[in-house]
Amino acid sequence: MERYDDQILLAATDLVNFLECEHLVHLDLEVATGRLDLAPTRTDAVDLIAAKGEEHERKHLRSLATGGVDVAEIAPPSRARTLREAVADTHEAMRAGASVIYQAVLAEGDWRGYADFLERVEQPSALGEWSYEVADTKLARTVRPYFVLQLCLYSELLARAQGRTPDALHVVLGSGERESFRFADFASYGRRLRGAFARALAEGVTGTYPEPVEHCSLCRWSDHCDGVRQADDHLSLVARMGRPQIARLREVGIRTTAALARSSSSERPPRVGEHTFERLRAQARLQVEQRTTGRPRYELLEPEEGRGFALLPPPSEGDLFFDIEGDPFYEDGLEYLFGVTRVESGEPVFRAFWGRDRAEEKAAFEALIDFFMARLERFPHMHIYHYAAYEPTALKRLMGLHATREDEVDHLLRTRRLVDLYRVVEQGLRISQSSYSIKKVEAFYMPEEREASVTEGADSIVRFEEWLETGDPELLESIERYNEEDCRSTHLLREWLLARRVEAARVHGTEIPFRGVGEAEPPPTQAEETEEVAGLQRELWRGLPDEHTAFSADERSRWLMGQLLDYHRREDKPVWWSLFQRFDLSEHELISPDTEAIGGLEAAGELEALGGRSQSYRRRLSFPRQEHKVGPGKYLDPSTVTRDADGSPDPFSPCEWEVLAIHDDEGVLEVKVGPSRREWAPPRALIPGRPYWTSDQRSALRELAATVIAEGLTGGTRHRAARDLLARALPRSSAVSTGGRLQEGEHRLERTLEIARGLDRSHLFIQGPPGAGKTYT
Repeated sequence: MERYDDQILLAATDLVNFLECEHLVHLDLEVATGRLDLAPTRTDAVDLIAAKGEEHERKHLRSLATGGVDVAEIAPPSRARTLREAVADTHEAMRAGASVIYQAVLAEGDWRGYADFLERVEQPSALGEWSYEVADTKLARTVRPYFVLQLCLYSELLARAQGRTPDALHVVLGSGERESFRFADFASYGRRLRGAFARALAEGVTGTYPEPVEHCSLCRWSDHCDGVRQADDHLSLVARMGRPQIARLREVGIRTTAALARSSSSERPPRVGEHTFERLRAQARLQVEQRTTGRPRYELLEPEEGRGFALLPPPSEGDLFFDIEGDPFYEDGLEYLFGVTRVESGEPVFRAFWGRDRAEEKAAFEALIDFFMARLERFPHMHIYHYAAYEPTALKRLMGLHATREDEVDHLLRTRRLVDLYRVVEQGLRISQSSYSIKKVEAFYMPEEREASVTEGADSIVRFEEWLETGDPELLESIERYNEEDCRSTHLLREWLLARRVEAARVHGTEIPFRGVGEAEPPPTQAEETEEVAGLQRELWRGLPDEHTAFSADERSRWLMGQLLDYHRREDKPVWWSLFQRFDLSEHELISPDTEAIGGLEAAGELEALGGRSQSYRRRLSFPRQEHKVGPGKYLDPSTVTRDADGSPDPFSPCEWEVLAIHDDEGVLEVKVGPSRREWAPPRALIPGRPYWTSDQRSALRELAATVIAEGLTGGTRHRAARDLLARALPRSSAVSTGGRLQEGEHRLERTLEIARGLDRSHLFIQGPPGAGKTYT
């Protein structure tokens, strides 16, 4: 949004901002008209994102030039060059029929657009026998809705310039992949949104407030809005407060942190659960107290089985304290530093594993896991401490990405060697800080200032990106010092929490057991299956070359058969990991950031008979707005899990509930209640269940592998069709000559049936887009 010749010109960014935050549009309008003078917020991280976006755009431009594509580049408007001149140059390049137009400038009325690329297509328009479609480069790995919205505006402007509506619009993602969309599928929504935006502008976008939204972290007015919320004592300042809860508290007149701190239980809003309200009220009270006295405070929560301080294992001299630095802007992301601190003779000893490129990342990951396993062999009771979920998530991703150390990572996860201290803090005590990030918690155990010049994770990313450009070793040294301080902080936090654990047991007059290592060995039947699979793999892979590129067709099929034997086990692992992780999550974490579970469930009404011949009932449960993947089906209630003496959860113990329906617009979920469950307490959260039972599929694959070993890929008759699939053999049918085409021209059902009836222990693929009739065929 900018003033141009006494006119406010609008861009696609303004439309996106309108979706993100109406108050942002209000501020943009006030600044553009001169009614408000604001200093924009600029951070190195935001500048880095912009620079990376421009780099991706230039990379795509270079690829076009290398491919011999005729590219016309349009100079942008500037002090010496008007917007009209840039638009005129774009139109001239379109009339000349350039293959690609880079940095095209389009305008109509109040709107202007800067399209990264216009690509020529051989569809007639007012220009001639050709026209153009819009393509934009985006740094993201997946297409986001606002990308398409932005391209819809460009396509509308383009349609008026060339006298023809484009058929498609295109996005070139940060991964290099290209995705295309039919413009007609989104055009009406884009026009409707622009109409709403125009009405809002005509009314002056008044009455808005800087409610915190996801876009705040990238907004140029974020400092200004933060100041407004601080001055107003906004409810968003309360740690772990959600937007739906803010709205419901306002409905009953609670509008500030101080008001929430002063409130009584009788003021609880109808749609905020009692437990949630008491938690938020106590949190606000602590924060107001710290604001008044200037001293941080904590309160020890009532101990719960398997939660909070019960998540702490007994300390071991082999314990490690772990932190990762990653760069999301590197191609497909890069974990460039793994830092680990151990304690020897009472002193911390730090070790860094650097992965400055993809090959180094793999080597560093392998060295790290080998270090963990060697440490575990020396100290059987050791644990690896970290803060929040990034570290285990990264280890699982790297294991899959590099296809290495799978069994070792699985062992560390199954035996619960990784200990997340964030969960201990969040479930074991309440602190007077506005956030539960480790930097905020440090106020209780690290009163001195950090010494490293890098102080935030975003700073670390910026320094690493600078190193990629300059190669200055001092930049890596500053990152390493920052990571070392994070590991030191994790160690000191563990020591502080051990002391708080003793204090909590004394204050609440109860024993808090240490968490055990957990079950490491598979059930006997699974152990037997694993041994059988290993034997089959040895036979299948006997004599195979070390390099996959040297495989013959027969060798490649045998290698693939061996890999398929482990398929279901590999697929089950992340399901089990997630299940055990969710058993340790708090209700707050199941609401957010977990996007597959649903939390905050509260009873909403009495039991209702399902009717008909069913003796079961329906129970309606309300829930706060959240992202989830729950639909009709069966889910587990994590609060009903039973635990062993060492705190290990039994994954087969939690109660299972059947979800009948879910209504996100109403915030209501319906579960089925059997006759024997009428008096049961309803679930407060539901999580995805255990992996699907695949014993029959595993057995069938082992049988197929035995046949391949005994008869080869082509001999005999047993499992011939499946072996043909492994060998990539052509289908055999009496209705088709050997090597002949299965389909000539348009698909005819009668011909497909002839081929299928004539199959000789063989296979037939039926392919086609949605709606083509595959199922009917």
